[in-house]
Amino acid sequence: MSMNEQDLPEEVRESVEEAWPLFVEFLKKKDARVTQARKIVLTQVFSRHDHFCADDLAAELSSGINHVSRGTVYRTLALMEEAGLVRVIRDTDVHAHYEHTFNHPHHEHMICDKCGQFIEFSDDSIMEHIDQACKKHNFSERTHRIVVFGVCASCQQSENTD
Repeated sequence: MSMNEQDLPEEVRESVEEAWPLFVEFLKKKDARVTQARKIVLTQVFSRHDHFCADDLAAELSSGINHVSRGTVYRTLALMEEAGLVRVIRDTDVHAHYEHTFNHPHHEHMICDKCGQFIEFSDDSIMEHIDQACKKHNFSERTHRIVVFGVCASCQQSENTD
């Protein structure tokens, strides 16, 4: 599912145009190579609006005009996480799922143990508690993740009808 940048939705194209120079600057500071393959990975990540596994992304980019090796996908995702462009969420089996965070408001996740559904939520009071705890302990937060595991409403309903 390789795509041409001109074929991208406008919001994706604008995000890539804004994020790519920031990622290039980050790569240069790390003495990491700036390559077309890394731009292809970034573009494909920004084209997704789900919680995806690196293997799924690697499979999408495994053939076609915009072919990128599996190793490049994994290394680029790690660099994008370090640069703050993607976030990793681990499920109960410790599988890594990614989502891009650039120009997206911070949120937390609930993951259903039965069907694996990701449910996103925001709660200002949680953020306030984290801010207060950081101030109390003179701690400078870089980032945080809250993942709540349980059973979603649909799975609870199907359990009750069995």
